[in-house]
Amino acid sequence: MPPDANRDQITSCLYRAWTTASLLEATHALAEESEIVRLANGWSAVQAYYVLYNAAQAVLVTEGHTRPKQHEQTKRRFVDLWTYRTAKLAPWSLAAAHSTTRESDSEGFLAGPGRPLDMGLHPWTAWQGNQAWDIAAKALRSTRAALVDDRLRKARDRKLSERRKAWHVDNQKRAEQGKKARPEPKTANLTAAERDITERGLRPVTIADYLYRLRVKANYDDITVFADGPTTDAEAAAMASDLVDLASATLLVHEVRIAARIGSKELVRVMDDMLLRNASHMGHLSLRRDLHSRL
Repeated sequence: MPPDANRDQITSCLYRAWTTASLLEATHALAEESEIVRLANGWSAVQAYYVLYNAAQAVLVTEGHTRPKQHEQTKRRFVDLWTYRTAKLAPWSLAAAHSTTRESDSEGFLAGPGRPLDMGLHPWTAWQGNQAWDIAAKALRSTRAALVDDRLRKARDRKLSERRKAWHVDNQKRAEQGKKARPEPKTANLTAAERDITERGLRPVTIADYLYRLRVKANYDDITVFADGPTTDAEAAAMASDLVDLASATLLVHEVRIAARIGSKELVRVMDDMLLRNASHMGHLSLRRDLHSRL
């Protein structure tokens, strides 16, 4: 283990990731054949995000970095962890960005398949073959669009605040001169140049941002989208299964990076400790443990 890595923090991050994944697996197992699978998917999306969140933090600490304490810091560091690596690994390395971003293609995607991506597919489409790239790219682009809208709103708010401050100072001067006060500004539109600067300033958007977006939607905005989105119970069950697979695969690729630093034997030892405490609830962890033991 690197001398500057915090063993306790690494273990804590892994335990949180593994425990959350086990809850996700249990939720899927209990709800898959029932009528509540649609509602369960909302909480499964939240759990999938926290699996990635804690797994990414475990890798960061293992590689000698300070553990981020906020969501935005972790999502930002996720870009460095995966998108700008020489070896690309989808979907974790795929990112949506401004077309002028370093290493992006003409459509603003980084680490893509090297072909134009189809943005016309419906998000609930049962994709086939290479359409997985298109579905993932559409999810990231829509996530980036939402983040751009939020940044533009905040930029307008800042500009309006500055206009109001200037208005207040100007009216004080006018009052001293016995002049009539001017109306208080109510809006502030951005110029094309200001919009462009704001859009260019947004970092690349990854699967970490997409899962965070689903977390926010489930926790705060509209959990019914998970119930109403899939057109059939079979699609809802497939979504639940996909979230479990995504969480497990996310853990695997992060565990491989951790094992590269601390050694497979040490990783397996930590896994065994977790399994001894919770053997009956850690299905996928057992499978990955056996895989790492053979590496």
